Amino acid sequence: MNQHFLQSTAWEKFQQIEGHQTFRIKDNNYSALAILQTTPVGDYLFCPYGPTLSTPNAANLQSALAGLTQLAREHQAFFIRIEPAYSSLPTETLQKLGLKKSHDIDPAHTWVLDLILPQEELLKNMRKSNVQYWQSSAKKGLSIRTSQNPADVVILSKLLRGVASKDHFTPQDEAHLQHQIEAGFATLYFAGYQGQTLAASLVYDFDDTRFYAHAATSDQERKLAAGTVLLVQMILDAKQRGAKIFDFWGITTSEDNDHPWYGFSQYKRSFGGHQVDYAGTWDLPLNSLRYHTYQIIRRLNRFKRKLFR
Repeated sequence: MNQHFLQSTAWEKFQQIEGHQTFRIKDNNYSALAILQTTPVGDYLFCPYGPTLSTPNAANLQSALAGLTQLAREHQAFFIRIEPAYSSLPTETLQKLGLKKSHDIDPAHTWVLDLILPQEELLKNMRKSNVQYWQSSAKKGLSIRTSQNPADVVILSKLLRGVASKDHFTPQDEAHLQHQIEAGFATLYFAGYQGQTLAASLVYDFDDTRFYAHAATSDQERKLAAGTVLLVQMILDAKQRGAKIFDFWGITTSEDNDHPWYGFSQYKRSFGGHQVDYAGTWDLPLNSLRYHTYQIIRRLNRFKRKLFR
């Protein structure tokens, strides 16, 4: 079974550090990590980028849903949320199993780079300016360091707050990022110049894949393109340690320039690679009344956030 990182024991450990109750079920056809989530109307089970199927077909998914349903009923969960990491499961198949399309929690599309290519070819496939920034960075005085010290998250967190204030989004909680370091799968990267940190990133390493999880760049010394230099270095370091895939973690397929993800999606594409599609996020209601109430509350909260932004 080709398991996604969010179904791994490493992610399970992180969820437990965060205080969430987790469960793991499996048989010959599937495996699933499920996380108990709380809402104002009760609990539900969330299976991020899962369940993992031995073969991605309707029969195996139905078996997984049966196992998750039994688990949900044991813990009084009123619905199950899944994110099959396959594009080969058509919408009609999912709907026939009683699933309802939800808003996507984790991205339904991502951008990946195959690291099995020689380094020269990897660099050749990147936008020329990206490579030039990286090649000249040391000469210009830009330094790169890594850390797995949870205390260093404060540097990334500060930069994220600055970007969030400008771009109007809510950054990841600092403790949440520290817990990822403590769980043992995350590494911090920093780009420094004359005593100041210009860019910071957090990557996840799992199996043969490095994931580009969080990143922020200062408005200072933008001509050095510190964030770009950092990203090229993270890609090459992943290849050096034996990783086969660099996953940029989420893009939009929209061609609308005003889409909030359009800019950084185009940026990720500028490093070479190809698109990977998943089925998206789907819900299996087990109590129709409570699920309907939950959806109403969620829509009201979303409306309030837009109204008072």
